Amino acid sequence: MKLPNLVIAGVVKAGTTSLYSYLSLHPEICCSTVKETCYFSYYRYGQWDPWYSDNDDPFKQYQNYFVHCENQKYVMEASPGYFEGKKTVAQTIKNTLGDQVKIIIILREPVSRLISFFKYKKSRLELDKKLSLTKYLEQCIALSPEERIKKENDTYWGIEGGFYTNYLEDWLNIFGKSIYITFFDELQYNPKLLLTNICNWLEIDDIVFKSQQLTVENKSLNYKNKYLQELALLINHKAEKFWRANPGIKKGLRNIYYNLNNMPYQEEISEQTLNYLQSLYQPYNQKLATQLAARNITNLPQWLLF
Repeated sequence: MKLPNLVIAGVVKAGTTSLYSYLSLHPEICCSTVKETCYFSYYRYGQWDPWYSDNDDPFKQYQNYFVHCENQKYVMEASPGYFEGKKTVAQTIKNTLGDQVKIIIILREPVSRLISFFKYKKSRLELDKKLSLTKYLEQCIALSPEERIKKENDTYWGIEGGFYTNYLEDWLNIFGKSIYITFFDELQYNPKLLLTNICNWLEIDDIVFKSQQLTVENKSLNYKNKYLQELALLINHKAEKFWRANPGIKKGLRNIYYNLNNMPYQEEISEQTLNYLQSLYQPYNQKLATQLAARNITNLPQWLLF
């Protein structure tokens, strides 16, 4: 039975879905039948995700996500929530999947990541559509550190999820040269170059991407009608295996749905709120830049240059 030897482990709202979708186009990469298997999330939260909780053998179910894989060089999954599981999740992945497993982590400027996360949770109907960012930040801060790490409070992980330096060192120590750190900036502005660099790291040909039309996946979009959005979320979840096997059909239906029920976000984010967030993250970003430089990762985006 095949198991992954390539895992996109983080971070949430940094383009992991797009990167997963792009890499799945490569003939030497076989992707899981659902993007986020979340198997190793158990070792972060101490409880199984719903689709494992009723199964007597969660590991066997995890294996079934890759049963279709044959002789491809890489078997891949992507569960961006793994990153914040720190040493416990990282070491369990290595112990379970073996010393040859490779890890990809994408980092995003934390203020824009937070705003995207906030919008995403609204689009998932987990936050009230009319909730302001300022009120949301107050709700995040009001939770104690012990409360924030609970799975049921994941919606309020927005601020904490940008403190990358609190989590990265464990991954670097455990995986060493088997970890690839990249940035949302690269994925956004030159995805084909990023894919070429990843293919070089994986020692596979990048020619498959030369003629591909790459589109953004998993956008955080506002909605007009709540009930239609709820139905769309349900269909998207229930039929994920079908969508992964038929991306062209999904793209066409998704465009129709966006035209029908999509609308722009109206909220103006105050300069005071943005300044607060930038000040909050600055010392963490400075430490992250030092952390990466110590590992000879020097091609840093603008938000990490001090």
